[in-house]
Parts: sequence; C-alpha cells; structure tokens
Amino acid sequence: MIRAVRPEDAAALAAMFGRCSGETRYRRFHGPVTEIPAAYLSSCLDGRHRAFVAEPAGAGGLVALASAGPVPDDPRVHEVGVLVEDAWQRRGVGGLLFARLFAAAHAAGVERMRLELCRSQPSLIAYVCARADVVASSAAGCDLTVDVAVPAPPLSRRRSPAPARAR
Repeated sequence: MIRAVRPEDAAALAAMFGRCSGETRYRRFHGPVTEIPAAYLSSCLDGRHRAFVAEPAGAGGLVALASAGPVPDDPRVHEVGVLVEDAWQRRGVGGLLFARLFAAAHAAGVERMRLELCRSQPSLIAYVCARADVVASSAAGCDLTVDVAVPAPPLSRRRSPAPARAR
C-alpha cells in the first residue's frame, strides 16, 4: 500500500492531484494551486526529497503523496508535506505516510521535521503533537509552523509514564 515514489508515477500523481478539492490543495500548499507544482513534483520524482505514495489495493491508482526534503538553511531539518485525496482522508492513509517518512528520516539521521499547517486543521495538529515532541513552533496568520524531533520508529502515540504506586 505504501511505497517509494518512482519516476513513472508523474502522470498518476497529476491525476491524483486533480481529484483533490481546492480546499485540500490549499491546506497542502497554502495557496490556490490548480496544478501540482512542477518543481515540487520534480524534487519528489528525482530523489531530492524522500517521497512515498499510497496505492491501496482496489483503489485504481495513487491516492496520496508524502514527501520530506531539507530546508535550505539547515539540512538537519526536513520539511514535510502530505497530500491525501479527499475520498481517502480520515482512513489512516496520512498516518501510514507520516510513519514511513519519519522512519526514513530517523534512518538518515535527520534530527527534526518541520510541518507547515493550517490552524483550521486541529485534528492534524493534535495527531502530530501526540506522536512527536514539539521543539519549536511559530504562527503567522492562519498558518502554524511546527518543528518536531524525529522519533525512533515506530511512530505511535506517546504514552505518559504511569503514576508511581503508593508503598
């Protein structure tokens, strides 16, 4: 279901992007984007970014793309982007992609992942904060930038230590 992007995925990714609503594309790219940005697609296809796709059995094609690439001023920090087409949202696809991205980042020695989120996505913000330690955050307008420490796999809900028992 989850696999690395291949160069021959370009047309399938463009088709998947076309099936996404304007709101979904806005939340991913923080603007009114009508086509998958060529430079971004190229960086996913040529390996400059780690990129994975979701291709569920019976779906008839790709339904999601997740990528992570170094920020220009600090290669220890990678910016994450995830796009899940509308019909496949809230089915665990994004979580599987996040887990794969974070595992690959951990294996490569990446220290932090940066996520640019819309504050109108409280469930996504809660998901990220429940699974990784936030080390920096800032807000501007409706956008929230969150840097999280790359956790060791598997990426799962952090648990608080159990309270000490009375003796």
